[in-house]
Amino acid sequence: ELDEDAEEHVSSSWRRFRQALEAMDEASESEDFQAVGIKCRDALIALGKSHMDAPWLGEVPGAPKAADFKGWASIYAERLTDGRMRNYLKALADKTWDLTVWLQHYSNATPVDADIVLEATAHLIGTFGKVIRRREAGEPERCPRCESYQLAEDIQHDAEQRGFFASTVCGACGWRSDVDFTPWAEHFEGSDIEGYLSSPGLGISDRLHPEGDDSAG
Repeated sequence: ELDEDAEEHVSSSWRRFRQALEAMDEASESEDFQAVGIKCRDALIALGKSHMDAPWLGEVPGAPKAADFKGWASIYAERLTDGRMRNYLKALADKTWDLTVWLQHYSNATPVDADIVLEATAHLIGTFGKVIRRREAGEPERCPRCESYQLAEDIQHDAEQRGFFASTVCGACGWRSDVDFTPWAEHFEGSDIEGYLSSPGLGISDRLHPEGDDSAG
């Protein structure tokens, strides 16, 4: 299964891939396994179509036809990655497309053949989902001292001043950012403060962050 964050960026393609999985569950003859290849191919075409107007794509002079997955995959790889990752993504897209077309026309297709194509298709869709998510979310913040990614928000409440102090702390080296103070009234501006504070929780810190957020100190 694809993680939810990555699936969000390739939902149309992943839905069609699930149809290929369903076809595989019911397949018993070579023509059934060939049909799995067709559905995998359709999933890749959907992937190519789904980001043709993405903000990160920019101008595309001489754009490929909508169904030209290889053409769009190459452009996406150019926009989303560089260096070895770009080369890998381009090669992965080319080879995976070739596999789906091969299976579609292979009259002696077996369950193993179809399973390999399914795995290759899932891997490609998932990889594109991850690089698109990375591009849209931006690079994760790093500690300015040790370059670690282990940064977390630290919240300290001050009942006398009716607010809280917030800073960012590095879990690797202990670096701490400048501390900012925010009054509760400002933080909850426009909200039903009394109702919010009377909701279930161990204290106000539990309600400053969504449930499951471990960033509160």
